[in-house]
Amino acid sequence: MAAVVANPHINITEITANMKAEGVQSPEIEAIVKALSDDTIWKTIEGFKGKDMSTQEKMINNMVAGGHLPQVGVPLPTPVNPTDPHVISVAKFALAKYNDKHGTKLVFNRVNGGLQWKIVIGTLYILVLATQDSKGTYTDYAVVFETFLGQKYLFWYKH
Repeated sequence: MAAVVANPHINITEITANMKAEGVQSPEIEAIVKALSDDTIWKTIEGFKGKDMSTQEKMINNMVAGGHLPQVGVPLPTPVNPTDPHVISVAKFALAKYNDKHGTKLVFNRVNGGLQWKIVIGTLYILVLATQDSKGTYTDYAVVFETFLGQKYLFWYKH
């Protein structure tokens, strides 16, 4: 995995206000968005580089061994199944939003892995994607929140 750094442009107030306006409101979401902007989740991802993330037990053991304890108010993640059609649809959503915003023509290849946080009102996905265009192949990262109603929000994308 390439280095992942926090997005300094995550605006907690704007994201939570937009979600509240659409009927999505939760202290858990605010804690997760704050953790995204405070580097907590990014440090957790970096702590998993080269480690087995196939089960939650292994992830917890790796977090404790690496000194990366979860932040209070942020639930523990579970690994995603890269071949799960729903996970693939979330990844394709993120890529489509990125392409629309930046005018790129990246093509989805596969999900290489990732983490998910399931909470009462939805799921936060941090995905590692394989993409390509006419210039080559890439490893991209996406952070997407999906509400239990199926609404998706792209928080961050790194190409």
